[in-house]
Amino acid sequence: MSNFVVRGITGFFFVLIIILVTIFGDWYFYTLFGLVSIVSLNEFYHLFNKTENSPNISQGLILGSLLYIIGIYSITNIELNIYFIALIILIFPLIAFAELFRAKKTPFFNMGITLIGIIYIITPFLIINLLRLNQTDYWLVLSIFLLTWTSDTFAYLVGRKIGKHKLFERLSPKKSWEGFIGGFLATIFVGFLIAYLTEDNMIKFMIYGAIISVFGTLGDLVESMLKRSLKIKDTGNILPGHGGLLDRFDAIIFVIPIIYSIEILCF
Repeated sequence: MSNFVVRGITGFFFVLIIILVTIFGDWYFYTLFGLVSIVSLNEFYHLFNKTENSPNISQGLILGSLLYIIGIYSITNIELNIYFIALIILIFPLIAFAELFRAKKTPFFNMGITLIGIIYIITPFLIINLLRLNQTDYWLVLSIFLLTWTSDTFAYLVGRKIGKHKLFERLSPKKSWEGFIGGFLATIFVGFLIAYLTEDNMIKFMIYGAIISVFGTLGDLVESMLKRSLKIKDTGNILPGHGGLLDRFDAIIFVIPIIYSIEILCF
């Protein structure tokens, strides 16, 4: 079976699962993105296997899991917010204390990587649960995924067809300005369609389309910067033909905090 067919089959089921759990919401949504966040965090930590830095993988995964679980419970029960805040306050001291007993060559780099992994990956997946919980329907969260996929797909198709001017050759040689503009315009148009079909605010969803295209591309470039600095092609191999979960969610991770901030501040 060709790699193109494998990618297509994997991509179909990946998108289908995301759409279904977003529609049904609640514990289906909490559970899936809890698993996604922990697997992605594990992939992130293992990227540093061949470097002199050694993030505390077991501690990072435990703290990340606790942060996600307590965060979910505090989202659904405001009385538990105090435990969530307490854990946030304690995360850095706990990571620092543990590093005292590891006797590794680069303790502060290890602490930084362990902490950054939690902030970079767990936080956005908690925020998307907030977005899903605060919506009377599922369209905003589903739109984030649809618009991100639109940007990525059309940037690839347009770039492959007419791309000549490199967008950021140092980090991603295949990305082009033509591809980016194609993805940008397509995402704004799909934002318009979503608003039209759902009878929602057209300006809002077109703005979201533009923002998602820009910040999704930046998220992809940041992950490319990380992988190139470590001389790694993919973050994992859990998705046949696609690589790791972090490879698939790199744009989403950057987009979610931006959309949430705009949603609560402006809409």
